[in-house]
Amino acid sequence: MTVPHHFLLTPGPLTLSDEVRAQMQYDVGSRDACFKTITAQVRNIIVDLVDGRDAYSVIPMQGGGSYGIEAALASFVAPSDRPLVCINGIYGERMLKMLQLRGVHVVSMTAPCDEPLSTSKIAEYLRRNPAVTHLCFVHCETTTGVINPLRPIVELAKKHGVRTIIDAMSSFGAVEISAKQVQFDVLVTSSNKCIEGPPGVSFVIASLEMLNSRVKHMNSFVLDVRDQWNSFEKSGEWRSTPPTHVIQACAKALERLTIEGVFRRGERYRSVRDAIIGATAPYASPLLNAKIRSPVCLALTAPNVIRTQKDLDALYAHLVDYNLYIYTKLHSQTRSFRIGCMGRIDLMWIRLLEIAFQDFFDANRGVRKYLSASKNRSVEKVL
Repeated sequence: MTVPHHFLLTPGPLTLSDEVRAQMQYDVGSRDACFKTITAQVRNIIVDLVDGRDAYSVIPMQGGGSYGIEAALASFVAPSDRPLVCINGIYGERMLKMLQLRGVHVVSMTAPCDEPLSTSKIAEYLRRNPAVTHLCFVHCETTTGVINPLRPIVELAKKHGVRTIIDAMSSFGAVEISAKQVQFDVLVTSSNKCIEGPPGVSFVIASLEMLNSRVKHMNSFVLDVRDQWNSFEKSGEWRSTPPTHVIQACAKALERLTIEGVFRRGERYRSVRDAIIGATAPYASPLLNAKIRSPVCLALTAPNVIRTQKDLDALYAHLVDYNLYIYTKLHSQTRSFRIGCMGRIDLMWIRLLEIAFQDFFDANRGVRKYLSASKNRSVEKVL
């Protein structure tokens, strides 16, 4: 069965370029010298993108972003450690759950989903709790698209002698990260976000100090980042069957990222994001203020129309009729829904989104009240 290409406006997976997609048609042997070369190329490009030569190494892991995060937590946090997870969204909560399931005595602090993590509150927590060994947080929390302050948090952790494990799934590739400027310990990303590759592989970027440290607590074969790293360093091979087609596509995607540059990719996403804001402006509003909005996804609210998951289901079904696909879940705390800005998005899709929104909201009686209220607020501001 042939499935037509969907117009993906999701926070990942996302629409691939034809060039990247084409790489998945080639079959290669997983132990062949050719595939070893491709794997080495992928590792080298990623370490260069974070200015990490001679101090960091990149370890690809078979599995998506959550797989990579759990591998990092399992490999670098021992049961005797006392990690702190700073949470302002679903993916911070997921890190906490992973540690709890492994029996680690983990603690957490929570911030509102529509606000960045507070460095002053983290500083106060670390001052009062000197037993904390690791600080775990999400750089770009795609629950709402909020960007957390990477450098201040990492510098704060280093000041207190605390290791950092960072979920950079939605920031790596669109937000500049330099290991020379931000000396993180472990940072994890995946193929299917700003790298603009297909899903199926995650990348653990770890300091050589962390990788060379002796560990006795590891109780998983597939999650063992150090053992995978040792295999790459000794033979260039994955320990078990790798996603060969995905890695080939990632190699091409990373080549394209290197040519475009992280800054320019972020600017491209920002222009898409701002175009989406303009297209949906009569009917929905951005959840976050402009200063803390990431370029990778946009959380919108339409409080008089999209109140429940059932309401969002109706909008989603309507957009599918236009071959447009947004994220399917309503965030219950903020009553927001997300539209992705990553990938090879054609600006004509945004024009189509504008028409689809107009058709949907104008057909909903509540939209008139919403528009009137917005107009009244604008008049009040002028007065």
